[in-house]
Amino acid sequence: MAKIPSEVQDAFNRIQDCVFATARKDAQPNCNIVAIKKIIDDETLYLSDQFYNKTLKNLEENEKVAVLFWDQDGAYEIYGTARYVNEGPEFEEHAAWSNAVLEQIGVPAKSKGGCFVHVEAVYSSIPGPDAGAQIA
Repeated sequence: MAKIPSEVQDAFNRIQDCVFATARKDAQPNCNIVAIKKIIDDETLYLSDQFYNKTLKNLEENEKVAVLFWDQDGAYEIYGTARYVNEGPEFEEHAAWSNAVLEQIGVPAKSKGGCFVHVEAVYSSIPGPDAGAQIA
């Protein structure tokens, strides 16, 4: 596993939404916008599921994923392997956190599950000569 550099962690925490990319077994891609997200540790992200439809079907077929996020100060891609959870103590803990965030921002939805993304590589997407360079 790769470790998420601190500047990438700062950007992930600062940026409100990320794009969560999955693909079916036949390589048909899907992208989903995720706002309820957090860093578990320097090798793992958590993305909460309120509205995964195609995303969940893709994860059942193919656990390889990408997460993309950007703002005026940085742009990054994280590639990894996803593990979906929707029951048990691990789910209960993260669903409680997700539901509290949803309530706080006034979104009438509940967590149906979530993905732990185990980071395998981190890339810079900042424009310029090093765009696309692997940084972890």
